[in-house]
Amino acid sequence: MPSWPSLTNGGETIELTSINGALIDKVSYNSSWYADSEKDDGGYTLEKVNPFSICNFDNNWRASTDVSGGTPGAQNSVYSLAADTVSPNLIKVLVNSATEIQAVFNEGMDFSSLLAGNYSINNSITIDSIQLDSTNYYRLTLFISPIITSVIYTLTADNITDCPGNLIANNTTDFVLPENGEVGDIILNEILFNPKDGGADFVEVYNKSSRYIDISKWSLASYDFDTDTIDNTKPIDSEQYILYPNSYALITKDTAATFNDYPLSAQNAFAEISSLPTYSNSDGVVILITQGNEVSDRFDYDSDMHFSLLVNDKGVSLERLDFNRTTNDYTNWHSAAESIGFATPGYENSQYQPAQEPNNNIGVDPEIFSPDQDGYNDVLNISYKLPEPGYVGTILIYDSKGRLVRQLMNNELLAPEGTISWDGTNDINEKSRIGIYIILFSAYSASGDVIKEKTTCVLASQL
Repeated sequence: MPSWPSLTNGGETIELTSINGALIDKVSYNSSWYADSEKDDGGYTLEKVNPFSICNFDNNWRASTDVSGGTPGAQNSVYSLAADTVSPNLIKVLVNSATEIQAVFNEGMDFSSLLAGNYSINNSITIDSIQLDSTNYYRLTLFISPIITSVIYTLTADNITDCPGNLIANNTTDFVLPENGEVGDIILNEILFNPKDGGADFVEVYNKSSRYIDISKWSLASYDFDTDTIDNTKPIDSEQYILYPNSYALITKDTAATFNDYPLSAQNAFAEISSLPTYSNSDGVVILITQGNEVSDRFDYDSDMHFSLLVNDKGVSLERLDFNRTTNDYTNWHSAAESIGFATPGYENSQYQPAQEPNNNIGVDPEIFSPDQDGYNDVLNISYKLPEPGYVGTILIYDSKGRLVRQLMNNELLAPEGTISWDGTNDINEKSRIGIYIILFSAYSASGDVIKEKTTCVLASQL
């Protein structure tokens, strides 16, 4: 051919027409059809599985399995006449407005069956009309009576089939009208800034509010200390992602690589975006920005925050211990447990340990802890409660023979109540011995009031 049409790496529509312009065949491919993070980087063709099928969707196309990367002029390496007998699924609902939603299916559907299908929504919501997009066989738009925020609705779709004629299997899914979040509603909860070779950074967030928030309108950023400004802002540009109250979302640019590195991940909590800010493997700042361009949370991380006895922190995430403690309290973060694979993408942190309110001025939880990276009682929470603001405090830890082991806090201005955690290491980053330890808490105010409290804990380990 004297010239060639432009075919983008991400996706394009290709049409084969006769000399008089009549359409013979067409396909609208997408790089996601490869379903292989290595092959979609380039060098491999997409091959049609069954050339006699009228279905030109991703379920009838595969990445070439030929050793050369393609089969130009020869039968496709993935050629098969086997019938498609896999049922389609209704996977999610996108909420465009209070009166318009989109049903999204996991594969191309038969248009005639979509038009003839039966649809219903609970809570007495009526469906006024439906609309099809002739270029998108995966979606159906429904115009409905108004829905309200904070109410979970369920869409049911019956008697519809995919292109080969398979009847829908999973035909219900929940949806909710999102609302705008406020500063502090969503917080940073887990960070992987030094991934395994071939892996990807990720940032996990947690919705501690009662709101249903669309995080696709939020952003992540880093910080430029030279100019003292927020820098490298990247929108969370995944498709609409409504984060429910008390739920997690895992944000990364490569969900396949993350799941490959951490097979226990909660994949339904993944939000893949086109690009993350650049986060250094040693230290940096992660900033979460609301839809109103306000900072919701900020975490200044450092690789020294990892458990000091780790041989290597590559591929190990930093997990938040307590949602209600200050984000930049360095003792509120700990390396993810080895027993779960060094990260918990999309689900509760292995080191999650909310502080308990002390009965007196000071309290410890648990009384027996074992810093062995198994995810069970790896840290000791030391909580304090003071009569008023304005106290300056010190926390010292001694062994049973009265020798100073760790100066955990030294003359720091304290809030009326708070928590600081001990990972069982001493002041030279060595693991402390098994035994009983004495915790001495002292605080004084500008008016001369002095508080001194003493309590004990036990550092244990498997023998």
